[in-house]
Amino acid sequence: MHSLVSKVRKFIVKYSLISPGDKVLVAFSGGPDSTALSQILLYLREIIGFEMALFHLNHGLRGEEARRDENFCISWAKDKGVPIFVERQDVMSEKAAQRLSLEEAARVVRYQVMREVAQVWGANKIALGHTMDDQGETVLLNVFRGTGLRGLQGMKFKEDIFIRPLLAVRREEILEFLEEEGIPFVEDSSNRDVSFLRNRLRNLIPVLEKEFNPQLIPALFRLSLNVQKEEASEPEVTVPIEKKGALSRTPLSYFKDVSSPELLKLVRSFIKEARGNLWDISRGQIEEVANLLKKGKGETSLPGEFKVFIRDGYLWASPGSFFLADVPMWSFPLQLPGENFFPDLGIAIRGNWKGEERKKTLQFVAWDFEKCCPPFQVRNFRNGDRIWQGGKEIKVKELFSRQGIVREWRKLIPFICDREKILWIPGLALDERIRVRENSKQILVVSISWL
Repeated sequence: MHSLVSKVRKFIVKYSLISPGDKVLVAFSGGPDSTALSQILLYLREIIGFEMALFHLNHGLRGEEARRDENFCISWAKDKGVPIFVERQDVMSEKAAQRLSLEEAARVVRYQVMREVAQVWGANKIALGHTMDDQGETVLLNVFRGTGLRGLQGMKFKEDIFIRPLLAVRREEILEFLEEEGIPFVEDSSNRDVSFLRNRLRNLIPVLEKEFNPQLIPALFRLSLNVQKEEASEPEVTVPIEKKGALSRTPLSYFKDVSSPELLKLVRSFIKEARGNLWDISRGQIEEVANLLKKGKGETSLPGEFKVFIRDGYLWASPGSFFLADVPMWSFPLQLPGENFFPDLGIAIRGNWKGEERKKTLQFVAWDFEKCCPPFQVRNFRNGDRIWQGGKEIKVKELFSRQGIVREWRKLIPFICDREKILWIPGLALDERIRVRENSKQILVVSISWL
């Protein structure tokens, strides 16, 4: 067994990253880090006793080079006999829609799609190829941004379902392993693009190592571990949360008459309890929620399609985004495929054949078009409404109750229907009979967004 494989195995055991029976989805770009991770986990798969599959995302940014990487990953997986999931996303559209930097938009899309694929495959772990060098860069970037203690923690070996088996491994060790084992990989030319902040930092680190500390990266790595230990020893501030199905809420009164630092701690606790983790949540996003509380109104979106908003005297948290159209009984014809704009409702609904989508919004689904019965309409809730779930028709009222949708909201949520049935309640349910299957021939991708 190669010394690097043994080293990684020790860290997997030490930090309980993978257990027998786990299903591990490995983020696989085809670059050196993810290729080494995939190969090492292949070596350890039988020893530990877990299943693994690969995941590759084509961000739609690098044209022919991206297609080369995608083909490499598919071929690599085929040669190794490992299942692979390949997804393509329009990151530029996400960048424009969310007003993010290109780096941040790519990261948001990548983690969102990884979670979706993991859920479909049934993975309970997602393995990432971050190394000690990545950790050092992350901590240093956070310092330059004026981080607090939490930013000095950097990345952890284990956060939610994400694991980082290579976090204690230097990049040079990765390259040596690949060369000695004769394992091919691809190189992403964007890693040399100095318009990206992290790439500029990588060019700066050798200067810092020469002038200040040749062991800068290991020193930053130790700093991150020390801060993680200190933070773990701090008592957690807790917020009482009432669960209403998939929604969570806390009375606004609980956040009143506290200092600003205390308010940030309470908000952090609320998000952690409601969302299950603080993965990818920045201090700036926590401050956004705190500002909502100071104003007593508004809403904001957090990574992972998670929405926080104030309504009816409570701070609410919702997985996904419920589209609420604040008008009485209503119904409008819907042209699908096609683009439909409803200024009175403040929403747009689009339908495109699979492969022709311009962009994917926060809420989108794929239908088997042959299982639908046009014409289509968008309307709100009616008493007696039913939708097919769990192999049978269930009352939408029951679905609302399970998901914690309060009575006052029920007629505010748009339903997309054909002439016979409810097809999709965005953020809540899709009629199982129209789900895409292997033999589906006509696939329609339908999305809903705010105007």
